Amino acid sequence: MRKTFIFIVVLFLMGGAYLYLRFGPLSPQHELKRQLEHIIHEHNQANIQALSLDEPTTEYLLELPTDAVVESATDFQGGSEQIGYLVSRVGVKPLHVYMTVTTKSLYHKLFPKWTLLKITIAPNGTLPSIRELQKSAESERNQVVAEEIIKWGEGV
Repeated sequence: MRKTFIFIVVLFLMGGAYLYLRFGPLSPQHELKRQLEHIIHEHNQANIQALSLDEPTTEYLLELPTDAVVESATDFQGGSEQIGYLVSRVGVKPLHVYMTVTTKSLYHKLFPKWTLLKITIAPNGTLPSIRELQKSAESERNQVVAEEIIKWGEGV
């Protein structure tokens, strides 16, 4: 009886810890808020241009005050295993945000680490497809790997 009780308590604690980590500070919504507020606070034009899908989004993000906060973030609205689509509100306009999983370790299969990929205010109501974003994300990763190989080759 005592062993059963201890087993149930341990199982309950492990389940609670998993739910806290998965849906608490490691959730995509929390990461979206944290990363987006950091980018707005920095007001680094190069970073904002790299994340923005179009010029109106860049202008909107640069016009926001540095103390702007993310008011809301939805759950995933679609996507794939590697890229997720969420909607957030900063200021008066909704932001359509694409996030990607940055690592593929076993730990991150249980607790994925989400990173901002692209942001748009979608002025014309047109959003890129997940397939297009996956191709662009893969090409960017391949370019970074190629640059690292070239640097390594020059250093040898």
